[in-house]
Order: sequence, then structure tokens, then C-alpha cells
Amino acid sequence: MTRFLAISPQSQCYLFTVALALNLLGMVLTDMWVPMVVGAIVTTGLSVDAWVRVHYVLPMKKEMRNLQHEIESIQKQIRDISTQTQ
Repeated sequence: MTRFLAISPQSQCYLFTVALALNLLGMVLTDMWVPMVVGAIVTTGLSVDAWVRVHYVLPMKKEMRNLQHEIESIQKQIRDISTQTQ
């Protein structure tokens, strides 16, 4: 899926959830079932994707970035120690 970069991931979550609620409300209030069902399926996928990304993927990327920095600093310390002993 293409990521929408104009708004924050948290705002995307709220936007897609509101769109899903409006689709479900439209299903209840109108007779246009086929377009509303298709819209509800699409917005459900978008909102689930956005919520998973905000709650799991982005924190995991941040943690992996922190771990990478730790690994690099430890490797630098090891290199410094090894050059001092030689």
C-alpha cells in the first residue's frame, strides 16, 4: 500500500476510523448497500493497517534503530580496546 505522507500516522488512524464509521452509518441509513459494503471493506483494511503500523511497526522500527546504535557503539568500543592492546 502507498503510504500517505501528508498527514501523520496517528492522524491517518483517526481519519480511516472515522471513514469506516461513516461507511457503516451510510449502510444503515441508505439503500446503497453494494457501494457501502465495498467502502466498508476498503476502510476496514486501511484502518486496521494504520492502527497496526502505529502500535506495532513504528515502535519496532524505533527500537531496532536504537539497537543498531548500541551495536555500533559497542563495536567502536571493541575496536578502541583492540587497538590499545596491540
